[in-house]
Amino acid sequence: EVEVEVMRVEVPEYVRHGDDVEMSCKWDSPHKLYSVKWYLNDREFFGYKPDDDPVIQVHSLPGVNVDKELSTGELVVLKSVQLSSSGNYKCEVITEGPNFHTADKMAPMTVIHIPEEKPRIYGTKHDYHIGDTAYVTCVSAESRPPAQLTWFINDKEAPREYIVNLNSSLTEHGLTRTRLGLQFMVSREHFRNGEMKLRCSAKISSLYYKTQQHSVDGQLTYSVPVMESRDISAFSGGRSYSSGEQVQQVVLATVTLLLQLLCTSALVITTS
Repeated sequence: EVEVEVMRVEVPEYVRHGDDVEMSCKWDSPHKLYSVKWYLNDREFFGYKPDDDPVIQVHSLPGVNVDKELSTGELVVLKSVQLSSSGNYKCEVITEGPNFHTADKMAPMTVIHIPEEKPRIYGTKHDYHIGDTAYVTCVSAESRPPAQLTWFINDKEAPREYIVNLNSSLTEHGLTRTRLGLQFMVSREHFRNGEMKLRCSAKISSLYYKTQQHSVDGQLTYSVPVMESRDISAFSGGRSYSSGEQVQQVVLATVTLLLQLLCTSALVITTS
């Protein structure tokens, strides 16, 4: 025969910073109850003894503010939970002597801080040329637990090789700012109708999802010197070339110009 058994401890897994919380403990025993005690990370903060006066004892613990009027031992109510209220909550049940049989059960609770703000994007330019290197950083708002960041280019998740993992920062209040970089060489495929959209999303479980987007105008020209660019346009006949073809056109134009100069020089010498 089981002398005493804690059937279940009901503690919310996640609770928002500043909320009130109800926790309950259900047990079964053929013996008379001696006491019920509640612990946070193995530190006692609440005790209930039906034969004592007063029947409730509250022990001071950072982040734990017990509502004495609503708490009964089987039910414990915490007012305005803080980040320091996070941890493992244990209910311990002890039956009357002489044996004082004991049983306990534990459940975790995490106090979360969900921001209202969107993530922010830093390092963007107004326009990019093909061949430029884009390097931008996404920074989440302060939160607990940390936000998970994801980069998108034109609504498609950025390739893994574009991602730059950066260190997060911890504030004095125990909140976290997450950072994630995005670095890649700009190419024609990154534009849609002359525009490139960079978007960063921040997610915290199923409780929070916000995005920030930056649209960039694309200058669909290559990062080449001005004179070379003019030579390309002069000999291209209005056709659009890839970067390799453009280099070939520059070489061809240069060779043609040199041949023309040589022929002219030969003609001048012959005439003379």
